[in-house]
Amino acid sequence: MIKKCIQIAAIVSFFWISISPLNAKEAPNPAEITRLTYSGNNIVHYPCLSDDGRWMLYTIEIKDEEETIKAVKVMNVGDGKERELFRDGEKKARAPFEDISLLVGSKPPVLSGNGRVAVFSLSLGEPANILDHYLAVVNTDGTNFRIILFPIKALEGKDLKSLEFTGGDWERVSNYAVSSDGKRIACMLKGHLGPRRYGNAGGIVLLDVSTKKQRTILAPDFEGNEWKWPSFPRRPLIGGGWAFALSGNGQKIVFGAQSSTEKIDYDLYVVNWDGKEMRRITDFHDRWFSLADISRGGEKIVFFYNGRKKQGMGTYTVNGNGKELKYIKSRLAPRVELFDMSGDGQYILFKHIYKGMILNLNTGLEMVAFDESTPGYAKGLTPMDFPRIPAFWSPKIMSLKADRALLVGPPQGKETPEIYMLSIDVK
Repeated sequence: MIKKCIQIAAIVSFFWISISPLNAKEAPNPAEITRLTYSGNNIVHYPCLSDDGRWMLYTIEIKDEEETIKAVKVMNVGDGKERELFRDGEKKARAPFEDISLLVGSKPPVLSGNGRVAVFSLSLGEPANILDHYLAVVNTDGTNFRIILFPIKALEGKDLKSLEFTGGDWERVSNYAVSSDGKRIACMLKGHLGPRRYGNAGGIVLLDVSTKKQRTILAPDFEGNEWKWPSFPRRPLIGGGWAFALSGNGQKIVFGAQSSTEKIDYDLYVVNWDGKEMRRITDFHDRWFSLADISRGGEKIVFFYNGRKKQGMGTYTVNGNGKELKYIKSRLAPRVELFDMSGDGQYILFKHIYKGMILNLNTGLEMVAFDESTPGYAKGLTPMDFPRIPAFWSPKIMSLKADRALLVGPPQGKETPEIYMLSIDVK
């Protein structure tokens, strides 16, 4: 009888460990962390991962005596070999900014899902000092470097000199997202090269990389001496990026915009690449949509709502047609602090204190992606974490199948962080 009870207890114990991945002390941690960068006295920023986890794009600050130079690099994760795609001052700007050096912009670089195309912003150096004015598009093998500027369609045919406009282009690229094949780029733009009394406009422009053709799908008109929005939605969320995403197949764009004459009435929208079938997919009437991501096929959308109205702060999922809105709960954390979604739309990464968590959206099961017990964890001055990003910028640090993700952390004896690869067994 005693022997039988012991057998039953063993079976129950094994069953509990198998279905309870939330307790890090009981559940096995199948992850492993591998260091990717060895930057020395330099500083690495803003890594981005390809769908298969084989290629990484990032920015590096290079200390050159008393000067700091930024560069954009791509790495083959398998062998660690790198290629520098651009460095501050390598190229000059176009008219009307001739002889002004181009600098690596302030926004994170973005890598296409297939790892073949890199996209990053370029700023104008002194004396213009305009952040993120151009978009650079280059193949990761170093070929076909293109500098893209964005003309404002509403200013075509206008007497720019009499209106005191320096030029007819959008002033700053605020956000951008690229399709998996690198052939389509969705851009959020703001401001203009004119006097401030006209106000700051904002818009969404879609770029076909192969043809270099641009299509504006949301922007104001310029009438007389002021900007006017013809209809709703209008005034897309452009402050620091906000919620903005392009599906991997390049078919659907997610963005936030004003829904009515009420100044704080904002919601999320989805629109097709051809500009058709624009639809509102949330009913929050608030502007605090901090992050958003959409699956490769456009069927599933995940976003983080940072306001306090209606359903409250946290992570939500909704179908691409705006149906089945769902608040995502964690059995371990007070709320799900979204960081990234896998391209297949099945998993999300989120933080709980200094742990990384992964949640299966289909089954609701969650597990520890990494913690201090994970092999390869860097025990530096600060805890290892997901890569730091600018406010309201959706990172791309997880592979299509969620089996790889990027981390940062300072190794022992170093104050600044390095980039690491987190391998996860999600099966």
